[in-house]
This record gives sequence, C-alpha cells and structure tokens, in this order.
Amino acid sequence: MRGESRRTAALASVLLFVLLVAGCTTPSAPPVSPSASGTAITPPPPFTVTTTEVPTSYDPAGAQTGADAIVALNVFQRLLIVHSGSPEPKPDAGDCLFKQPTVYECTLLKGLVFSNGHALTASDVKFSIERAYRLNIAGTSIKLFDSLQRVEVVDDLTVRFYLSWADNQFGVALATPAASIVDEDSYDPDKARPNSVKPIGSGPFALDNVAEDSLTFIRNYTYQGATRAGIDTIRLAFAADSATVEQAMAAGTTQVVWRSLDAAALGRLASGTTRTTMTEIAMPDARVQRLLWNPASELRGRAEVRAAVAAALEPDRTLTSLVPPTVAGSTASFPAGGRPTATPVPGSRLNLTPAYSSRAPGPAHLARLLRDRPEGNAGVSVQLKPDASDADLVLTDAGAWANTALGWLQAYTDAPLPGSAAKLAGLTQTARTLADTAARQAVLAEIQQQAAADATVLPVSLTGETLFVGADVKVVGDTFGPCWQLGLWGFTR
Repeated sequence: MRGESRRTAALASVLLFVLLVAGCTTPSAPPVSPSASGTAITPPPPFTVTTTEVPTSYDPAGAQTGADAIVALNVFQRLLIVHSGSPEPKPDAGDCLFKQPTVYECTLLKGLVFSNGHALTASDVKFSIERAYRLNIAGTSIKLFDSLQRVEVVDDLTVRFYLSWADNQFGVALATPAASIVDEDSYDPDKARPNSVKPIGSGPFALDNVAEDSLTFIRNYTYQGATRAGIDTIRLAFAADSATVEQAMAAGTTQVVWRSLDAAALGRLASGTTRTTMTEIAMPDARVQRLLWNPASELRGRAEVRAAVAAALEPDRTLTSLVPPTVAGSTASFPAGGRPTATPVPGSRLNLTPAYSSRAPGPAHLARLLRDRPEGNAGVSVQLKPDASDADLVLTDAGAWANTALGWLQAYTDAPLPGSAAKLAGLTQTARTLADTAARQAVLAEIQQQAAADATVLPVSLTGETLFVGADVKVVGDTFGPCWQLGLWGFTR
C-alpha cells in the first residue's frame, strides 16, 4: 500500500470515474423505455464479435494463448504497444528510451488511472513486471525479460530498468502481455488472479460481464493511450465450432467473425452457398501451424524418433522455417515437399500420440496427416488425442508474442534439448545484443539451423487469417496486436 496520498488520489479518481461513466457510457444492461405509444422499446443487441477461441486466463501474467491476449491487450495497458504491421514499439502508457546501453527509462503519461479509480504510477509498473517475473508461468511472454536485472522507481511518473546486457529487444518485451500494468493494491504478488474475479486495468476497455458463452467489454473513458475504443459495448461470443459460427453469419447475429472458420465453411461462403452480408478482410500469411514435441514426452529425448517424424511429414509441410518468411531474419532451414525420406524407427513398434485443438479451424485435417504419414513412413502407431495435454506432440497455431524472428523462435528456445541449451542461450543473447543487421541475421540463421537439427518444433504451414465484418462495420487503424492478436479498439460503425 502506498499511504494516505494514494488513497486520497484514488478517492478523487473514483469520483471522476463515476461522473464520467454516469455522463458518457451506456450501461451494460440498459432499462427498457416506453415509446410514445406506451410500447416498450427493446434496446439494440450489443456489438458482437464471434470466435471459437476461448481465453483461459484473464490475468495478463498468465496469458499463454492468442485468446488470452484478447483480455490482456484490451483491458490492460503496457508502457509500449506494437501492432501487426510493424515490430517497432510505440508509446502507450509511457514513452521510453535507452539512457545507457543497459539502462532503459520510461516516463508515464500524467493522470493515468485504473478502472477502479486508483492512480497508475511507476510503483504499479515495477510491481507488475516483478510479479510476472516471480510467477514465471510457462508459455507466457515473461521469457523475453531474461536480460532484466532490476527495476527502480525514480518518481511517480518515472521507472528505470537495469539490464544485465544491452538488449535491443527490451522495448518489444515491454509491449507484450506479461508487461501489462496491474493495480498493486488489487493483485496478489504471488498468485495468478482467478477468472472468477474481474480484472482491473487501465486499457481501452474494461471487462464488464463474464458468462459461460461470452465476455462483455465496455469502453473505458478514463483510458489514455494509443488505441482508443470506437464502440461502447462489445460482446465476445464463444461458438462451439465452425458450423455454429457459419450459422451466426447467415442469421446476421454477429457483426465480426475472428478466426474460427474451417476450409469447408470458407468454400461455402466464397461460392455463395452460405448467404451473408458480411465481407472478408484479407489477412494473408497470418496463421502459422507448428508441431511441438511435449518436453514431458519420453519419446522427445530420442533423436531417431524426432528425425523419423520430421522426415515422414516433409511431403505435406509447406513452411520451411519456424520464422514466417514475411518476418525479417527468416531462414529456410527445414526441408519440405517431395517424397518422404523417413527411416522406420528400429525395434518394437512405438505408440505416438499427437494432440490438436478441436475448436480451432483447420487442425483436424492436418492432424490426420500427422497420423497417416508417420504410420506409413516411420513405422509407428499413432493415436490422435483432441485437446489432450499429455500427448507426445501438439499441433498448434499459437502466434508469437512479438512479431520478430526471436519472437517466433521462442517456442523452440524456451524448451531446448539439454545438449543445445547452452549454445542457444549464447546465440539468443548475441542476437539481441548485436546492432549490425547482417551480423544479427547470421546468428538468427544459426539458431534456425540448430532448430532443424534438433527437430523439437516443426513448421507445418502458413495460411491466411479469417476476419469477416458486417456491412455497417468499419475497421480503423491498427486493429490487431502483434501477430494478429485481436484488438477490439479497431472496430467502429
């Protein structure tokens, strides 16, 4: 707690927030008003975004998926922000610069407040980063902070980061979900916040209502930053599958569809078989399918098994790098296409279990290839496990937290083979230190070559992302976060 001055400031901010809400926002459940004829007028339905992607954590320190990022990026602020169009960070809650090669300083905007009325200060920034670092939840962007040595509060508006080495990616790290600023007085420093308790942030939206099939966001009128909301109330509706999404589009009960449509549904929409007034917005090369070996799998430690699986899948893979070719630093290091070159695994026939998400569009087809090719070419028995957490391999299209080569390589560098760990740590640090582009690209290429040799993560395919919007919906500005993570602030009517 930060004393009487903090409480006084918080009280003033609460009063301001109440006045703003009372004067500017639409209640999440407005009362029904009578018309001049005495007939009740039903309020219009909320602006609805439909997806099959369901967040698993509303705590930004626990954000592990693109769906988790929806809450993190829209409800919370970070010092900096990045969009899908560029990897360069821009100011959001503050402005930052290197004071020295290993000293990074940020100055907060004046008058920032959380949705509960508490003032947002440099102390909250320090608390948030240190909390995420302490929780250290696997699969989150906190791994990008491995250069951080300590955080210092200079004054209420100034926070200073001391780094162990000159890290040219530190600004990018501050734009990721793990760097989201939470209220020091409301969040447990040692535990992730349960989803049963509403998150408290200072972003363009506040989470107003949580239901089994949806989340409702309302515009935060106290927000100051780079991504101001264009709609007062947005309902994020969760559909069970692609067919349910397609039905909503045909019925006109949704204004936006994000992801969620399989190839068959897209074909029916393109041919006019499924009729809708919604139009598709092109997002080429936005979805990367990858196959990850589970570090807990006993088979992962056997080089001949990893090599056999990788070779068996070569004819069907269309992506040759863990880094999408559209990202600077991508190097073709994995062979793809042609005839299978797998050598059957010697000894007794192995049982291999790949997992995939049953709700994500597309993976079911790819998963069948993961079953058929290794069985036919590598001499193993394969059993598909939808939505399993204990499988040997996992097919995923989870994006990177930062749209940089190192961001896309994180799935590999976070869980290296024991024999590659020291080498990868050194190469990664070197890549983040080098200012010379050519030298950095050479180091990135070496990391990707090592990734191909280890074959613990396999690139599979690169496809477009799906986004459909209604006839009265406009998409403005940078609608998406890094790697096409959904930003609700970019929709307007």
